[in-house]
Amino acid sequence: MTSMEQRLISPLFFRLLIPFGLAFFLGMFMGSINSIIAPIIVLAFELSPADLGFISSVNLIAFGLAQLPLGVFLDRYGAKKTLSGMLMIAVAGVVLFAAAKNYLSLLTARALMGIGFSGSLMAAFKAFTYWLPRKRLALVFSIQSLIGGLGFMLATRPVSIALEYIPWRVFIMLCAGAVLVSALLVMTVVPDDIPVRNESGESFFDVFKGMMRFAGDRRFIYVAPVVTATEAVLFSFSYLWVGPWLRDVAMLDERSVGLMMLFSSSGIAAGYFLNGVLADFFARMNWLTWEKLYLYSGILFTVTFAVLTFCGGPTTAPLWALVMFLSTMTMISFPIIGRLFDADETGRIFSLLNFIIFLASFVVQWLVGIILDFYPVVDGHFAHGGYMLGLGLILIMNIAAVIHLYISIPKMETLKKF
Repeated sequence: MTSMEQRLISPLFFRLLIPFGLAFFLGMFMGSINSIIAPIIVLAFELSPADLGFISSVNLIAFGLAQLPLGVFLDRYGAKKTLSGMLMIAVAGVVLFAAAKNYLSLLTARALMGIGFSGSLMAAFKAFTYWLPRKRLALVFSIQSLIGGLGFMLATRPVSIALEYIPWRVFIMLCAGAVLVSALLVMTVVPDDIPVRNESGESFFDVFKGMMRFAGDRRFIYVAPVVTATEAVLFSFSYLWVGPWLRDVAMLDERSVGLMMLFSSSGIAAGYFLNGVLADFFARMNWLTWEKLYLYSGILFTVTFAVLTFCGGPTTAPLWALVMFLSTMTMISFPIIGRLFDADETGRIFSLLNFIIFLASFVVQWLVGIILDFYPVVDGHFAHGGYMLGLGLILIMNIAAVIHLYISIPKMETLKKF
């Protein structure tokens, strides 16, 4: 650890970044691909809006529920062993998705994919926290997150172009091969971090209960709401509803939808990277604390989302890129939490926060589908009024979260460990 305190870029850094980065890239790619292939599977399986929303939401809720044991596994067995095993579950899910024959097999496949990819980011964060200088975590987390953002980007117009030449089932099977490669890289390239020893003789269930107690910790409560509210929009819309919104509200054609989704996902990639870069730069210059950057990102997100809610249309469609950018800027919350807690707690803390984020994403994504079901479908388009109602409810959640953070920041800054 001493040499790594002196320099960040090293062979060890790349032994961590390449396998973990590929795993997270594929997780985000396979999660968000539904937004492009939605019209295909709606026709193939005769799905309603609620059915479509639930299929994508199953991925999110499985991802979220897996965070609970994941945090314990990461702290108990280490990032390498935990993630390599989980990626094999993801391989099974992707293969099943490619071979799906009915609605139930689609649901099962998406659930397996959610479980399998659930450790791709948190395992990386855990390993980075263990091996790399803690004062550079904001930058390192951003580099890892940027790679996931590139997965979002590739799952847009490039996929729609590929599907013009390759049947969708063949394309998904090729993705399964890529996931298998990523699992093998984690197994063979990532160094073994030393897991937390269970010297107290606590059972797995006791450790699990201890993780859940963090949910009531005031440090966790200060940080969690804004990133939960913004990331719920990121995942529920980038995984599914941005594409339909662009078709039904902005009334764009399929080519324009693909290009606009590529543009909006570029906001994800930029925000994932720049949140840590800007946080690191502002802190070094003593211009802005991590906590203030977190707050301002939440405020700007809420204002932009309000414009999309009440003024949705072709002229405001590019604002999805800004919404996605600002939602990923709130990922600075993870290094904020990383320095509020001890290193041997971070696996459980990160996983608990991720669980809450994906639980909220599941609720938001399915809720939008349920709301749209109450409105008539006209010429294959879901109702503009349904989208407005759904986005309005989400906006209220974000306003409440920003107010909570504004009140909490003075308390947070007195609790920093470094």
